[in-house]
Amino acid sequence: MRSFSVVHRGADIADATGEVVDVLVIGMGATGAGIALDAASRGMSVVVVDKGDVASGTSSKSSKLIHGGLRYLENLELGLVHESVVERQILQRLAPHLVRPMDFVYPVLSDTAKTALIGIGLTTYDVFAGLRNVKRHKRVSAAEAIDLVPPLAGSDLTRAYVYGDCATDDARLVLAVVKAARAFGATTLTYTEVVGLLEDDSRACGATVRDALSGASYDVRARHVVNATGVWVDAVRQLEDPARPASLQPSKGVHLVLDHASLPLKNASVFLPSRQGDERSMFVIPWGRQTILGTTDTAYAGSLDAPSVDQADIDYCLSAANAVFGLALRQSEVVGAWAGLRPLLRAGRSDNPSDMSRRHAVSEGPSGLLTVTGGKLTTFRRMAKDVVDRLVARDSRQARCRTGDIQLGSSRSYVQQLADLTSAGLAPELTELLVRQYGAAAPDVVSLAADDSLSDPLSPATAHIAAEVVYAARHEGAATLADVLSRRTRLSLRAADAALPTAPHAAALLARELGHDDAWAAGQVTAYAAEVRAERGALALPA
Repeated sequence: MRSFSVVHRGADIADATGEVVDVLVIGMGATGAGIALDAASRGMSVVVVDKGDVASGTSSKSSKLIHGGLRYLENLELGLVHESVVERQILQRLAPHLVRPMDFVYPVLSDTAKTALIGIGLTTYDVFAGLRNVKRHKRVSAAEAIDLVPPLAGSDLTRAYVYGDCATDDARLVLAVVKAARAFGATTLTYTEVVGLLEDDSRACGATVRDALSGASYDVRARHVVNATGVWVDAVRQLEDPARPASLQPSKGVHLVLDHASLPLKNASVFLPSRQGDERSMFVIPWGRQTILGTTDTAYAGSLDAPSVDQADIDYCLSAANAVFGLALRQSEVVGAWAGLRPLLRAGRSDNPSDMSRRHAVSEGPSGLLTVTGGKLTTFRRMAKDVVDRLVARDSRQARCRTGDIQLGSSRSYVQQLADLTSAGLAPELTELLVRQYGAAAPDVVSLAADDSLSDPLSPATAHIAAEVVYAARHEGAATLADVLSRRTRLSLRAADAALPTAPHAAALLARELGHDDAWAAGQVTAYAAEVRAERGALALPA
């Protein structure tokens, strides 16, 4: 199997265009990657393309949680809760280094309404989770809650509940799925945009794509075509049927990143009740040296390719935290931010995104284009299964889903892997980071770091090292500096300066690995700086 590297792009393109494949998947977010893995593991030949990087859309801009759907109980979406807790347990088993259990504190404040229902709701949640539960909830005193979440000391807390859920690194989880799909023979092409659908006797039989890295166009022919492009599904559907009305209402979710010192959590997250008058709850999540605060949920009608963080988004998130914790957090304390778009299905019941279902749907267009819409990160594997089940039924085959048993980068527990890597003599923070990021491949990154020039830290904001840039180029499909700093290491989100001071060094390493010159590296730094500034919007980079 070829490593996932742009160095092998010519061979990958030859595989994609050489013969008619069974399945062409459009979109390499969580759902598209999941479909590619599911189909390939059932014996189908698969090509999956994306106009950007792996997980460059919604799938890298989530709340970074694999959760059982506690909030869905409010809308009585019991089936979705059950589906979520099942998938959460499966992902814990398949990717133990990436999907980690975490305590969540649900504070009961002096003005919390329907306090009796909180305990009932959590009990119901435990019942749905059953043996799949991360941990059963318990009621704790205000003092116990403050010990878990010190900022609650400034709130009007009366008591709290503690329950279990899971956190993850969303982009790296998707990357693990993509690499697993490649191990089963799938061809994966990033920066490859579908510009037209091919038809034979009015049936979709592939697509014309444009390679953003070379500018070349070519055809990929397939017996089945799947549209798994998230918020872009309507644009792809309109290639099939230009008159088709939109089916989605994108919702913008904004998260802020603060230094741990500004909002210090230990090892527990907080379910932040709303005091904004809109009944929209948020989360506060520990993230190494940083803390995540979010998310918003507002209807969005701007560019799908370039959502940014508005001043109103920043003010909303900070006000929500200040109102609960009794703090005075300021914009100057925010070190990073991101805006993501959720592909919510229009239900006709409400224009409020918070009221729209997170369920998914699979539909077939007039040419046979199969489209999957809606859903969420936690249930991507189930969404993929539903799509591939349809493909198998089309072919009148018998091929069961296997993805519940395919490991995603690690088969051993995080504790076991951490113990193994500790013997390498690295700093404890770096050891933990490498295991969390790379799982079974962590020793390979350590081997690269044996070169003194690759053991240097990339940024004071985290423990990431230069060897990770090289590894991303050789084994993780990184084609641009933004791929490395925004989605392989997340330095664009964790560092107040977005790691711009280290960008020239990282770009030089990437250029060397991919066979580019100094001019290309300089262009990557310029492009990365522009991209980060656009994404941060009203959150300006330091001068």
